[in-house]
Amino acid sequence: MPVTDWLTAAETWAGAHVRETQFLAVLGLVLGGLFAAFLVLLMFRLFVRLVRRLSDVAAARALRRDKTPGYRIILACPAGGKRGATLKWLQSALADHLSSFNFGAPFRIMRMSVLKGGLAPETIARARRRMAAADADLFVWGERNGRKEDGLALHGLTRGGGLSPADARLFTLRLPGRDNALDGEMPKIAAFLLAKKLQPGLGNPQSFRPEKISLLAEVLSGMLDHGGPMPAALRNEIEGDFCASAVHVAEAAGDLAGLDRVIALRREHLTEGAVRANPERAIQARMDIGRALLARAAK
Repeated sequence: MPVTDWLTAAETWAGAHVRETQFLAVLGLVLGGLFAAFLVLLMFRLFVRLVRRLSDVAAARALRRDKTPGYRIILACPAGGKRGATLKWLQSALADHLSSFNFGAPFRIMRMSVLKGGLAPETIARARRRMAAADADLFVWGERNGRKEDGLALHGLTRGGGLSPADARLFTLRLPGRDNALDGEMPKIAAFLLAKKLQPGLGNPQSFRPEKISLLAEVLSGMLDHGGPMPAALRNEIEGDFCASAVHVAEAAGDLAGLDRVIALRREHLTEGAVRANPERAIQARMDIGRALLARAAK
């Protein structure tokens, strides 16, 4: 082959492969940049997890070392949308209204990082470990999904009744998911429901003096007037507590103010459809109406 032909072929080959080499170099640079960005993101996430972990440990130690009397409550940041706003709302609800339902008993609230997984066994196990580390009486976590009537789920563990963290009772409360549905009486409702978990005796008004339960009955009556959306199970629970409280006050102290509403509320559960849908509630309604009528007749 003539030298000129060989040089021409070499130049053609070099030109083609140089372009390929340049393309590979650019591709390598892009991939290297993406890999570096991935490493930075990974390191940032690990750093955030470490900071949250250290913050949780510090909160648990501070709560455990606090020797002042009162309830120890931990609120984990809820999963789902609007985490910070939901946590702030819940803490504000407890700070403003919990003392009204635990009859002035002191309490302290600490925050912890988000606990994902809902009621998965590993999530509950983590909650028990956090509760034990802080020696807390109540541990609450949750998840907020959508704007449904029961879109905010609050899960919790309570040591009410002197239980250990390992034996703490698991519970779930369902609240509305929309922001404007959490106004009005809903902060009081959330505080009352959590107070019942701390003090199971609140579900049995006969355990308290009529003067205290009279105030509770008034507050519960106001909760039933809440104009926003409320899950049916939640309304039924509050209605049951109001009726039991009002009847107890009438029987023990002669205050008949709430009996008319008790009778009106309970009669709604005695229609044919309501009895068929929930016979147990109908039986309780008949019992409450009977007690209310007897209390009125006795006075």
